[in-house]
Amino acid sequence: MTKARSLLLLLLFLTACSGKTLPATTEAALTPVPNLTDTATLPQEAIVIPTPAPDPTATADTRLPPERWQEWPVVPSVTGRAIEIYRKGLTMGLDPKAFSKVGDCQSVKAAFMGYFDLGNYPASFKTNYPELQETVDHFKGHFNTDGQGVRGGFNAAAVLSPLWADSQVCLPGENPLDCELRLTRPIIVIVRMEIWWDGRTAVQYEKLMRRILDDIIAHGAVPILATKADNVEGDNSLNLTTAQLAYEYDLPLWNFWAAVQDMPAHGMETKPPHNDGFHISTAAWSVQSFTGIQALDSVWRGMLAAGPVAQATTPTAVRTATPAAGLAISAETPVPTSTRTPGATPQGGSDRIIFGVAAREGGSYQYQGVYLFDPSSSRTTQIFGRGVQFQSASADGKYILISQGTYLYRANVDGAFPLLLTDSLFALGDTAATWLPDGHIAALLSSDGKTEISLLAEDGSILGWLPGSEASPIELYASVDENHIYWESGACSLARVCTRTGAWVTGADGKLNQSISWTGRSSISPDGSLLAFNYPVSATESDLGLAAADGTNARQVGLPGKLLTDYAWSPSGDLLAVVLAEVSDYSGLSSGNRNFVIDPRSRAIVEYAASELLNPRLLWSPDGQYLLWIGSLPTDNGYKIGAERVERASRKVTDLSDAIGQAGQDYLLITNAAWLRMP
Repeated sequence: MTKARSLLLLLLFLTACSGKTLPATTEAALTPVPNLTDTATLPQEAIVIPTPAPDPTATADTRLPPERWQEWPVVPSVTGRAIEIYRKGLTMGLDPKAFSKVGDCQSVKAAFMGYFDLGNYPASFKTNYPELQETVDHFKGHFNTDGQGVRGGFNAAAVLSPLWADSQVCLPGENPLDCELRLTRPIIVIVRMEIWWDGRTAVQYEKLMRRILDDIIAHGAVPILATKADNVEGDNSLNLTTAQLAYEYDLPLWNFWAAVQDMPAHGMETKPPHNDGFHISTAAWSVQSFTGIQALDSVWRGMLAAGPVAQATTPTAVRTATPAAGLAISAETPVPTSTRTPGATPQGGSDRIIFGVAAREGGSYQYQGVYLFDPSSSRTTQIFGRGVQFQSASADGKYILISQGTYLYRANVDGAFPLLLTDSLFALGDTAATWLPDGHIAALLSSDGKTEISLLAEDGSILGWLPGSEASPIELYASVDENHIYWESGACSLARVCTRTGAWVTGADGKLNQSISWTGRSSISPDGSLLAFNYPVSATESDLGLAAADGTNARQVGLPGKLLTDYAWSPSGDLLAVVLAEVSDYSGLSSGNRNFVIDPRSRAIVEYAASELLNPRLLWSPDGQYLLWIGSLPTDNGYKIGAERVERASRKVTDLSDAIGQAGQDYLLITNAAWLRMP
């Protein structure tokens, strides 16, 4: 384990919202006991609805100084800054009927407001609080959900780290907070970062909370901050810091601490195993749900009373071929500039690894260029610069496909002599062009708002079009079988920001064109007999699947591990290398990968050394003697591209990360990669 990752995991790994570093085996025991997520519910007598209180109508901010936060009201009023953010959020197309929660196990739907969606609360609530019921109806569907911003063990550091993001739904390099904001597009976000850990200071908490607040506000959503009931840190410094941030940012603060002071033990749990000074009692769950809906209602009504300054617009996903964000495409046909001398051939061996890199900058992806790595000399050469994306390499190792926005080029493998093939490439998915074994090129081309799969010759001339369907293609999957084209359907709004709706297989002769029963990459064996794919087990778990070439007879393999990350056929097609990530059921934290090589016919399995890469790509050497795992790694100052080469027979691991030499403050990821034999 790298020093940087070890330090990061030490900082982030907090089990069960306990406020202490505990063995992982204690996670299940510390999960809140009652469960409102499915059919089990709290008995109605346990759901305490307080007697009617004065209507918390939004008024001007009259809060006391932060040092007197304990005297602040439980239910906040809307603030001038909140109104300003709200108006901007509407013009950004946020959902005015959506709110999100960001927090730890005290904010999960079972403990916090989940029953407002389930209807498991006394009828007297509707009678005594008709205004609050209107708020429940308005935000219906967002109470009994945890989204991506709530998880047991979450803290202010965790929600800002891609290590904790659900890779099933979040984009590479996206942290849980950004993932939740993108998926839900909420107009309001309730932020409750309560958990404590040894060594944490109010200064650290403040820095992290500023990042969280700045991120939420940049997305156009209104944060509602909250105090916590406990005082595990001993001096109430976190609540004071929260109040100071609310005061400085001019944001609403829901003073939950004040709401439980008259309860037994001030709302804290007194029975084992949760009497740890952190967990609140079941009775306090109802208080936090009731005062939470009051806070949501007060802020929402205050913003409504102020009114928007512009008509809200809702963005719709597009599938037209537009240049990827950040790429400078001139009116004239651009020619990507190679960083190598035309015709030059790298020295130091025959095998080369070619890969593309993107950085996540400001919520979008910027292509950093295309690189050629020589494993024998441990030398990396950049062959194309910023804005250029690597698409595919020919089977003979002579040519590559690269793109710049909607322009697709063929170039020598060293970057020399780029030849424009088309200016109509669909530019938003991961792979829009791929070489076929017969030397032809399959490409996604767009015109008049419609995207179709075209077959191109090496000079770019169109050989034909594959049959259309009701689905829109957004990505092509690499294939060593020239008789089948595998692709993904869906819609994209920005480069690499796509919603996938299902995989398809289309015959090169046009006779086969059908959807297959999964979403995600499909990889056909070299002999065309077996199709490997991502077999969904649950919403948070997946396994390797195998099927016939047309997608029929699908079956689960059953490998150890939690989440299938990548897989690749050996050049001979007799073996399949597989990477599965280990992910905590409780917190969602990725703790590394398990790596396997299997014989899909005999089901023999060999496990290799574990790795810690995020979003890994898996490659075989052309002779089948080596494997390469290449992906992202956190560092002390940001991220880098990490790589490990493994000898298949001996399982000896060689770390090539320093030789790859790609690092930066932004999250870096491999967009595409190939291991090829140079001519």
